[in-house]
Amino acid sequence: MSKLTSLSLKLIGFIPLSILYLKSNFLSFFLRNIIGYRTDVVRKNLKHSFPNKSSRELKLIEKLSYRNFTDVIVENLLLLTISKKNLKKRMKLLNPDVFQSLERKNKGAILISAHYNNWEWMALSLALYAKQDVYSVYKPLSNKSIDRVMLKARSRFGAKIIPMASFPKTILRNKGKATINLILADQSPHKSKLDFYCDFLNQDTPIFLGPEKLMKAADLELLFVEVHRVKRGYYEMKIVSLADKVLEEKGATTLLHVKHLEQVIQTNPQNWLWSHRRWKHSRKK
Repeated sequence: MSKLTSLSLKLIGFIPLSILYLKSNFLSFFLRNIIGYRTDVVRKNLKHSFPNKSSRELKLIEKLSYRNFTDVIVENLLLLTISKKNLKKRMKLLNPDVFQSLERKNKGAILISAHYNNWEWMALSLALYAKQDVYSVYKPLSNKSIDRVMLKARSRFGAKIIPMASFPKTILRNKGKATINLILADQSPHKSKLDFYCDFLNQDTPIFLGPEKLMKAADLELLFVEVHRVKRGYYEMKIVSLADKVLEEKGATTLLHVKHLEQVIQTNPQNWLWSHRRWKHSRKK
């Protein structure tokens, strides 16, 4: 099954993006207006995150967010076929000197990102810009065939894809090395990890403290990668340095990347994945 899936994706990957974007237009309309895919979640999240925006403004963000979502879907059909040259053209890193500086210092880093614009292309491209090893955490999929195909796609250019359960051990094993460790930190923590809450997008939000703990344990720097859409199919990345060590107060370092993401989302809210049930866990009273 995985071979068939892989072959299908490779064949689809040769379809011009201009054609795939036509399908994205239809898929976006179908998901939002015909079957109402998670529209209740999207609308609730937007309303609570932007209480001062009008109904008209919220509807526009909602519409554009579905277009962003389906664009990312069709773009990711190219994960098995896109070339290094084409990927670097479509996902351009504006300041690769950040990685070079870390390499010279032989210092590793936690690189925080989010489900914002095309996170898969971003993760795939990092190994093209960083000379040091890139480790990317992932949650294994329940469908083993699709899981194998995605692992193959995500590791094409040298990134090391590590399951969530093994990620902390991998980072500690690499302590003292200039590794780049990518974490998408915008999803809701597992209910067993609800140990820190903060204000995020106007809501009381549980935040996973894992990156902060790993920073301290392995003496890592904290970076954030912004991904901005220039136009359809073309993005620019910018690496932002947030901290070179963990702040003393619990959660203070975590707030650095949480608030930075909040600013990015507020600037262009339509580019975030609003269909995720980010606020499903409320604080226990």
